[in-house]
Amino acid sequence: MSVRRPPLDLRELLFVRVIAREGSIHGAARALGGKQSAVSRSLRLLEERLGVSLFRRTSSGARLTPAGVAFLREAEKLLDGTVGLYERTRRWSRGETGVISVGVQGSIPPGRISAILESYSLAQPGISFTYRDNAKKELFQALEQEEIDLAIMTLPLPDSMVATVPLWSDRVVAIMSAEHPIAQVGTASWAELHDGIFLIGKDDTGEELLALLMRKMRQAGFVPVTRQEAVRSLRVVALAANGSGIALLPDAWLGFLPAAIRERIAVVEVIDGDGFSHFAYGAAWHRERCPPAARTVIRFLEQQATAF
Repeated sequence: MSVRRPPLDLRELLFVRVIAREGSIHGAARALGGKQSAVSRSLRLLEERLGVSLFRRTSSGARLTPAGVAFLREAEKLLDGTVGLYERTRRWSRGETGVISVGVQGSIPPGRISAILESYSLAQPGISFTYRDNAKKELFQALEQEEIDLAIMTLPLPDSMVATVPLWSDRVVAIMSAEHPIAQVGTASWAELHDGIFLIGKDDTGEELLALLMRKMRQAGFVPVTRQEAVRSLRVVALAANGSGIALLPDAWLGFLPAAIRERIAVVEVIDGDGFSHFAYGAAWHRERCPPAARTVIRFLEQQATAF
């Protein structure tokens, strides 16, 4: 399909504006830093194309005709619009405006990320966010395919075109019935938990916890007994409270447990040779194709990491 050149040039509109303001072609040329002959020729060609005179030339200068007044009124809108377009685009390039799509992994407690990002929006009103929840694998693919700008997810990630920065970590705790033999110890190693039955939720959090469990138990020299339940990880805690086994959960989720459940469980922090076991969370983005606004948010998240 052929592309037609616009019938008017912004430079021509600017000439009309400055001639009207200065009151003469000579004054306009001086204000624009150009030659009077070039300004005069541009105006003449424009009037020929339009089929109307925009200025009445006199010995004392140039004055708008009625057609010129109407033309300038619309030209002013276009010229001012280009200034606005330029400024808006410059602000976008500096990361001051934009809509950032954020993917949040399901194992992150509700509201943790949105609250701090919304506080950023209050300080940067040109920035807004959209959110989607996904499993880690889907978020990783969405970043690679540029379906989202930023993801908050567990680390580490495989080497790829996705860059990451660590933000915070949640301790992993073992939850069991208050009558469990080790319920009162407060802390336990993976080896001390090896003969328990681990209840695993059927969700992204469950997959992450199962991978952590298998890795830690292998390091301790054991193969854990697991049972996957057809419920989400938070609901698995109710089964643990009934004495069906041991549930694992990031400690940040404990505040979301109903009071009736909290009264019937014991929470044991799990330790290994490196100290407390934990989930590491971070921000992830495409290395080469990350919008400027998302990069400013990433810097903000790095600065706010301790607030998480």
